[in-house]
Amino acid sequence: MSDNQNDMTLVAGAQIGALPVTNFPTIYKLLARLDFSQQDEILNLEKQLYILIKEQPNDINGLILLMQEQIMRGAQQKAKALAYKIWDMGGDMSPAMEALFIGNLINLSLTDMAGILLKPKFDALKSFITIFFPQLIKYAIATGNIEYLEKIAILDANFDRKQALQDFVNVFKYLNATENFRTLQKTLLAMIKDVVLGYDFNLYTDRGFTDLEIVIYVGDEAGDKAVLQNKLEMQITAYCAAKSLPRFNNLSYVVRGIKEHPSLLESSKQV
Repeated sequence: MSDNQNDMTLVAGAQIGALPVTNFPTIYKLLARLDFSQQDEILNLEKQLYILIKEQPNDINGLILLMQEQIMRGAQQKAKALAYKIWDMGGDMSPAMEALFIGNLINLSLTDMAGILLKPKFDALKSFITIFFPQLIKYAIATGNIEYLEKIAILDANFDRKQALQDFVNVFKYLNATENFRTLQKTLLAMIKDVVLGYDFNLYTDRGFTDLEIVIYVGDEAGDKAVLQNKLEMQITAYCAAKSLPRFNNLSYVVRGIKEHPSLLESSKQV
């Protein structure tokens, strides 16, 4: 594990509050500890982050952290605007910052941009799967790319997850529905692109086969979360019926408020 990756795990024990403004790595470490429900603490870090960015306006690390902070605060459009600004600026990123940026492109449904950054990593998957595993698998799921999911499963060091992913892939291969899964996921992503702030998933095998539960985190502008969840589920049913396919009962969606999102550190342990 690189020193940059260690920034996500070796978190400082300082209290979040009246902290002296020091540098972006300190902000990163503290931000990674916060559950998204800790809005007062997130706002405090935002104020400190703005001071640092004012001093270093062209530092791409600060803008990536601000993008993350805006997602945590539920400001989807501001986070997207920062994503485009960072994209246009370019510049060198540490592996940890690149992983954070790519992950948040996926969180905001900006999968075309994420795909450009991830393509070289999929092409040399052995070299990158350890560092970028969460981003690689979330991108493959969000875009419905069965080929990528199969490649990830082959190299996955977690045996139970490997088996679950392979089982999930094999269902769609058996049904000759790999392209249907891709098309359906593209359709579902389009339905949430203006409200999604976080994209996650759970794998369950307790029914004898793999269930993929996709967890979508949204802000207040999404309206009734239960209504949105129902629309996504109905779209799966409608798509399968239109294509004369059995309903994909191994695929489901859950919609939650962004404040229910666990901390970055906790999320990284779950993948």
